[in-house]
Amino acid sequence: MENKNIQNLIFSFFNMQGIKYKETEEDVWTAEIPEKFQSAFNSGETLRITFNREKAELHRDIELICEGSFLLRKVIEKLGEMPKVSRLFAGKQQPEVPENSSVKSLATKMHYRTTVAFNFKVSIEVDQKDEMLFSVTENLCDSSLIVKDGLFSVNPEEYSETPDPRIKLEEPGPEILRVYLQACQKIEEAIQPNIDEHRKKGIEKCREDMKVFDAYLNEQKLELLQKKENVSFHLYFFQKEEEIDKLINNLEEERKRKLTELEEKYKVKVDISLINAVVLCIPESGNGKKPKTSSAGAKIVKLN
Repeated sequence: MENKNIQNLIFSFFNMQGIKYKETEEDVWTAEIPEKFQSAFNSGETLRITFNREKAELHRDIELICEGSFLLRKVIEKLGEMPKVSRLFAGKQQPEVPENSSVKSLATKMHYRTTVAFNFKVSIEVDQKDEMLFSVTENLCDSSLIVKDGLFSVNPEEYSETPDPRIKLEEPGPEILRVYLQACQKIEEAIQPNIDEHRKKGIEKCREDMKVFDAYLNEQKLELLQKKENVSFHLYFFQKEEEIDKLINNLEEERKRKLTELEEKYKVKVDISLINAVVLCIPESGNGKKPKTSSAGAKIVKLN
């Protein structure tokens, strides 16, 4: 995984979990770790981190986050433990008001408009694995889908897990599935340049390895051809001409086997997995009908 992607992953996780962090010096961040994560991260209330190996080597109290590091593994584990679907309601729970109150009358004329955000983890692997996190959200204006690098998170001060009982709530039903399928399609479109880049690198590495192997086979073939020439002049030579021809043919079969092996090794492997879905319920007035869905205006943000 590239260093920039690791950094985006860590900070996206911090943002989603409400973990506060700030850069206290160049390439060094200090994070305030909630108690529920302190045991898993093997840390206290504060944790100093860096993605710069040289910086970590100079300071023993700074945690290096890199490919295979302890903290990176723990963050990925925690992402896998997150609930797959959650529902949040915009606006804090309001206190009860009298039946004849104009506030309650207004609330009963409102409904919750439902939208959804999906968080995905994508891994693209050739000989090494490159992992990315990004979100797909629904644009409330025209129901198009927006793809963004990093995880989607909400401000806990603006949302509640409990709906306002005075506001009409309708279950989204199959709408969630429809948006999910469209989100998967948008992800595939967004990561296609990354896939093409990895495929190109895989082809180049396959050719390089095959070039080295072909050089070895050519040396073996040249030695066998020289032995074959000697057979005509030295009848006592232990290998007969037909045996040498068989060995040469075996080299060709070995080349085909090696090529198949390298093509499989450097084949692009893509895995798109859902981390979680967040259903957002937003109060609004009107008849509750959503505009027709269109994906024509979807904004694709290219991932690095």
